[in-house]
Amino acid sequence: MRRPLLASALLVLALLTGCSSGTTDAGSTSSPATTADATTPTPTTTAAAAAGCPASGAEPAGSTSAPTLDVDGDGRPDTEWIAAQPAADGSVAFGVRTASGGVFSAELRSASPVARSLLVADVTGDGELVVFADDGRQVLLYAVSDCSLVPVLDARGQQYAFDLGFTGHGTGVGCADVDGDGVRDLAGLLADGSSVTSTVVRLDGPRAANGTSRTTEDAPAAQLEAAHQVTCGDLTLAADGVTSGP
Repeated sequence: MRRPLLASALLVLALLTGCSSGTTDAGSTSSPATTADATTPTPTTTAAAAAGCPASGAEPAGSTSAPTLDVDGDGRPDTEWIAAQPAADGSVAFGVRTASGGVFSAELRSASPVARSLLVADVTGDGELVVFADDGRQVLLYAVSDCSLVPVLDARGQQYAFDLGFTGHGTGVGCADVDGDGVRDLAGLLADGSSVTSTVVRLDGPRAANGTSRTTEDAPAAQLEAAHQVTCGDLTLAADGVTSGP
């Protein structure tokens, strides 16, 4: 049975474990990990018994879905999904359907003109489950907790978000051991010329805060490319997530 996931560090690529030319403290508005205007999420917990989440609800008709990780700890893979059409208020529903029939969801509201996407990921590889909700400009962070999706909040009480180059604070998201403690971290990525800065994002209950940053100068091409993507371990949003449109 999966242990509770409401306090830890979350995501960024295995490619980011290379040497760095400098280490700085993150958390200011210049951090590559957050945008200036995000609304807050909470860390991930799987509070289901061996039977899985109780059967309830259903995703919207016509939703796009794909197999994903076991989010409720019953040993069976679950399904991530996203609505193909926005609701009347412009929001796009997304969520998870468990093998036991439980459906839990959230709504992504954004003025971005592009399709919305989501990816369920395990930050540490040991059951720290999160959901990345991408609108093409930023990635909002949610935790999977007690058969629900919980927005993870930043220090200002807004939902934690990773910039994707729209505000200049970051370019991607990944999961890798950035701080060298042997455990994969959640990280915001910023590619700048030939360098990549990785900033650890630490989770503490329903809160997220920036930790240390590490910059790799003259980063290899693969690392620079990954710094412009949303990934976690061997999962990528492009290959393993679902999207509301083409």
